Amino acid sequence: MGVLDVIWYDVPFESRLKRISKLNFSGVECWLNSAELGFGVDREWPETHKVEGVTVTKQKLSKLLDELDLCIHSYGQYQVMGPVLGPYPTEILTGTRRKKRINDIMGLMDFCAEVGVKILIVESGGDPDNPSHWKPFVEDFMSKLVSHAEKVGVVIGMENTPQALVKDEDDLLRLVKEMPSKALRVHFDPANLNLTPPGNRDLSNAVRKLKGHVISLHAKDSVYGGGPYGKMPDGTWRCPPIGQGTVPWSGCVKALKETSFDGYLIIEYSYPFGVVPLEERDRAILSGKRHLENLLE
Repeated sequence: MGVLDVIWYDVPFESRLKRISKLNFSGVECWLNSAELGFGVDREWPETHKVEGVTVTKQKLSKLLDELDLCIHSYGQYQVMGPVLGPYPTEILTGTRRKKRINDIMGLMDFCAEVGVKILIVESGGDPDNPSHWKPFVEDFMSKLVSHAEKVGVVIGMENTPQALVKDEDDLLRLVKEMPSKALRVHFDPANLNLTPPGNRDLSNAVRKLKGHVISLHAKDSVYGGGPYGKMPDGTWRCPPIGQGTVPWSGCVKALKETSFDGYLIIEYSYPFGVVPLEERDRAILSGKRHLENLLE
């Protein structure tokens, strides 16, 4: 069981890891820390939060993780084809801007390899309603990234998101079949699929369809809103604590067991992008953790 570091965006890096360890998680996905290291990942924290840079060496990180009995499961996350700067869908970068983004993603892969982290989680970017984006996605972006991942010994975990080109299990399967490589796997997000139009997705069956391809999962909850990209009428995604939405986690866990999945569940709490007290975030995360642990018994 792991957790996403951005939940504690307002806690300094080392204190953040100590808090995660104290809450009895064994792993962490470092998304905010990617930004703290200077990489151009997309923002998953309140706009009001100013990211402070940190310096992390392999020796310092290894010592800290050993003391905390914690591992960094992965770094992330990018919308591969272009950053989130405004309304979806994201821009498809070209020319020097595309080259700069690819180099930045490869730079984070290099850092992962240096410190012994094996997984980089990304999302595709692009328009889920524009199939013509597949060609540049595969040929101009992913071909270079997968090649570099193979070279440095890092695995790219592609996540499904309702607002991106790779939006569901069929898109994930298409990608891994078009680009067969041990350096490209699936990082599946059932709650994102639950938000993906037209709604009423069979999440447990999606897990079964992805058998053998899933390296890890994001674990959160959601409620389909019926609007663009599954949003509610007010334009937000509804993602309450695990067990309070409509994701059938019981069926998903059963399917994971049936498919012999043995990777990490990375717990998220997608609070509204506003000021949510630290204690409330802790409570939401721990209630979700207990909910999943009960299902896993």
